[in-house]
Parts: sequence; C-alpha cells; structure tokens
Amino acid sequence: MISRQHNQQPLAENRLSILLAVVLTGTTLFRFVELPTYSWNARRIFGSPLGFTLGSNWLLSLLLMGLVSSGTYSLMQSRPKIQAPERALLFSLITPTLSALFASLLLLNAPSWPTWLGSLLLTGLLIGVIVQLTYQVYSLNAPHYAGIRMILNITDYLLASALFGLLLGAQERALVTGPAVIILSGLLSLDLLSASGGDTREVFLWGGVIALLEGELVWILSYWSISPWTAAMILTLGMYVGSGISYQHLLGKLQQRMLWEFAIIAAAMFILLLVIQP
Repeated sequence: MISRQHNQQPLAENRLSILLAVVLTGTTLFRFVELPTYSWNARRIFGSPLGFTLGSNWLLSLLLMGLVSSGTYSLMQSRPKIQAPERALLFSLITPTLSALFASLLLLNAPSWPTWLGSLLLTGLLIGVIVQLTYQVYSLNAPHYAGIRMILNITDYLLASALFGLLLGAQERALVTGPAVIILSGLLSLDLLSASGGDTREVFLWGGVIALLEGELVWILSYWSISPWTAAMILTLGMYVGSGISYQHLLGKLQQRMLWEFAIIAAAMFILLLVIQP
C-alpha cells in the first residue's frame, strides 16, 4: 500500500506539470493567432434584439476551461482509490474550471504586454495551486482536509465576487445576466455543499435553490443604482448565507442559534457594504 502511494505521487505531479505546460502553451498561441469571428442575431425578445458573437475571446475561455477540467479529471483519476467516495468526482472539477474562466478574463482584459505576461504567470500559479489543493482533498478523511477545504471555500467566494463583478460590469441585459448568475452561483454552491459529504441528490436540491434565489436577487439589484462591484458583493453575501445554512442542514447540525448567527453576520456585512460602496 505504501509503495503504491509513493508511485501515485510522481504520477500526479507529472500530470499536473503536463496540464500547466499545455495550458500556458495554448494560451500563448492564442495571443498570436487571429481567429475568425462568427456573429449570430436572434429575433427580438421582449422588445429588444438578442444575439452573440463567437470569436477568439470566447474560444480562449472555452479552451482554458476545457483543458483545466479534463486535466483535473485525469489527475483525480490517479488519486488513491477509496471504497465509498463521499463526494462525486464531478464536484471536484468546478473550482479549477471556474478559476480557468477567471484567468482567461484577466488575460483578455490585459491592456499591455507586461500586464499580459504577469497575468499569464498568475494563471499558471492560480491553476496549479487550486488543482493541487483539489487533488489533496479527494476524500473527507484526507490529511489536513479541514484546512485545505477552508482555502478552497474562500477561493469559491472570491471567484464568485470577481465573476459576478465582471459580469455585472459588462452591462448586459437581465435576460443574459440572470441566467449567468444562476449558473455561476449554482456551480459554486454545489462545490461548497458537496464538501459536507451529504447525499448527492440533496446537494443538487439545495444548490439549485441557492442558484434560483441568486437569480431573483440579481433581478432586484438591477433596479438599484449601485455599482456593479457592490451588487457583486451582495450576491456573494447571499450565496454565503444560503450555502452556510444549507451546509449545516446537510451535516444535520442546523440549529436556531446558527440561523440567528447567519442573520446577524449578513445584516452587519450588508450595512458595511452600503457604507463602503466598493
């Protein structure tokens, strides 16, 4: 058993190195290759035209997400096997994939070559660390699970704030913003709730509830004249409260005292956001 684990560790490191090499090489090529752009315009929906443009920007994001997702899946396949996995492998792909989405947006918005190079180095560091941490918490009984899981949870909330802020800052229609927020918050909630080791059907149920509530919240915030980053922080706060309460429920530890604690924290943070107005 010990020799098998020693053999699997170099295999995991080799796969991670290959993943980072492919990601950085592919990202660099996209900087120099000009790809054709495809535009699609739909009929008017609710009185306004709706369409999208598929070009090199979208392809870079899809490429990074696909490479990181498949690379993480391959890496997780090399982990030591456990007889009764407490967490579906699908959930382990969420944080690395959304990290790749965030990294691609940093690269696309880089205004100069030095900034782009710095973003490229940050991309390699960010993806490498997150994938490695994801690999280490393959089981709830893995060494240092609590500490590493806390880092990944913080990463999920930071990703939520950043992606929500970029999305709302794009000033898209609510018909686009709403579903995007639902998808992002739903995926991140699934990753957070699955860490409880609860039943997969319940994880999907409560993750879906949180996603729908976030979709309703972004619709309400669209009528409020606040900055996109303030709205993004409020959405993240809503996801924190919803996932925190659901997480305790999945653990079977939810009590009335905890509800009051979440309510007080949410109220305090909400007031702080209104005062600071980021």
